[in-house]
Amino acid sequence: MVYTVVAIYFGVLAIIGLLAGRRVRSLSDYYVGGKRLGYWVVAFSARATGESAWLYLGLTGLGAVVGLPALWVVVGELAGVAGGWFLMARPFKAATDRLDALTIPDYLVGRFAAGPGAARSATVLRLIAAIALAGFGTIYVSAQIDATGKAFASFLEWDYYAGSLVGFTIVAVYASWGGFLAVAWSDLVQGLLMLVGLMLLPIAAVVSLGGLDATGAALTRLEPAMLSVWGPGGVTWLNLLSIISYAAIGLGFLGSPQVFVRFMAIRGERDIRRGRWVAIVFTLLT
Repeated sequence: MVYTVVAIYFGVLAIIGLLAGRRVRSLSDYYVGGKRLGYWVVAFSARATGESAWLYLGLTGLGAVVGLPALWVVVGELAGVAGGWFLMARPFKAATDRLDALTIPDYLVGRFAAGPGAARSATVLRLIAAIALAGFGTIYVSAQIDATGKAFASFLEWDYYAGSLVGFTIVAVYASWGGFLAVAWSDLVQGLLMLVGLMLLPIAAVVSLGGLDATGAALTRLEPAMLSVWGPGGVTWLNLLSIISYAAIGLGFLGSPQVFVRFMAIRGERDIRRGRWVAIVFTLLT
């Protein structure tokens, strides 16, 4: 049964890649979906990309280790998501449209490489951007591949490396076929699965433990300090520094290129106004 579900899931991704590939007729289509994506797709894609394995394995794992103090990460994440959509999405979209930019390096060159020495400035900016994106992008993608391998090893008892290779191959195939459009559509599907799964899982856990009171009692027996949002010992300087560190994680969304390319791809300002609320609700629910 599990393998049937996995096969169906991979089949859906392959179909998305094929359908998206039929709509790719230019570089703009391939890189940013022709800049005509609706707010539902962009909002879910931005959140699925921004959270992904970081949410499913990283944040949940942190919650299992430290308890309620992990909620400060959610506070920072909400601030980062809201800041990105309310403060940066509209001007960034307008600027990239004006500069006819298809990538983040295109925007940087159009924005800062002007006047005397523009050609040299453009070369330097593209080189710096390429190094930064290749370096940090490799780290980011590697984390997703690592999570894929661990998921296959945990749920299907596969070899870790085999699971990583299969997951990477599937993503590479549908992304190559359909470009950014395939990625955005698949993110919408995966975002819906994330939303449903993350909403049902806590309910199932509480029910299996016998209700809210029984769940609280079980957590108290495990480690009472985990039920305090301030951490062990209450409000201390060490705990405050930890809280600031947790909250600061979410501020990374204000500069994530994989999120901002979604702002480039959205249809227009009206969709930005609608998409911001979808993204915020998604963040609160997950």
